[in-house]
Amino acid sequence: MSSAAVWHEVECGGYTADLAVWEALADPVDGPVLELGCGTGRVGLHLARRGCEVWAVDADPSLLEALAARAAAERLAVHATCADIRALELDREFGLIVAPMQLLQMLGGGAGRRAALDRAAAHLAPAGRVAAGIVEPAAASLDGPAAALPDLRERDGWVYSSLPVAVGSTGGGVEIRRLRQSVSPDGSLSQEVHTDRLDPLDANALEAEAASAGLRPAGRLEVAPADGYLGSVVVILEGP
Repeated sequence: MSSAAVWHEVECGGYTADLAVWEALADPVDGPVLELGCGTGRVGLHLARRGCEVWAVDADPSLLEALAARAAAERLAVHATCADIRALELDREFGLIVAPMQLLQMLGGGAGRRAALDRAAAHLAPAGRVAAGIVEPAAASLDGPAAALPDLRERDGWVYSSLPVAVGSTGGGVEIRRLRQSVSPDGSLSQEVHTDRLDPLDANALEAEAASAGLRPAGRLEVAPADGYLGSVVVILEGP
């Protein structure tokens, strides 16, 4: 497993607070579900275990390799595709398209978001829906996530730890800094500070941007803060 996949699993793999939202959206869907920014498969594999046929897209092939290996080991109906969601061409339609973990806030601003929304709309089945999780700036505490504890994983004798050390606003967006530490089998310690930056975005702005792609508001669902993770809102959008 690549370093990127290991840290993705350490920092995202144990997060479960939003899974009930994706379950509720996916369960009624007749047909495949598309996950954008699937990473190593936290959401996609969960939905596949519940009987969904999942198409999973990410731009990082090393993350997809980890996802595909897990899907194959469990004989799950997951189709992994390496692609930029801003230029997605899958030649099929989906009743539900999900974008968890603030994906739309990691595309370099409004132009990237609008391109992704256009491509999502182009892949919607009639009456299909797009659901995207975002962190609104007001939800980001300058004191860091509540009750922050390190995320831990052990793999091949190595121990990996990632601790949120700061959350703050920068230029209207949200900046999350984590202290990453790894301990080798012989006890050697290495560490670095990793920073994720989220573009400024709130639900009203996202709904307004989605209108240019022919998508209209269809509700919002809240995900409460939990286990050191920020709370979020899932914005639901409907196609024509």
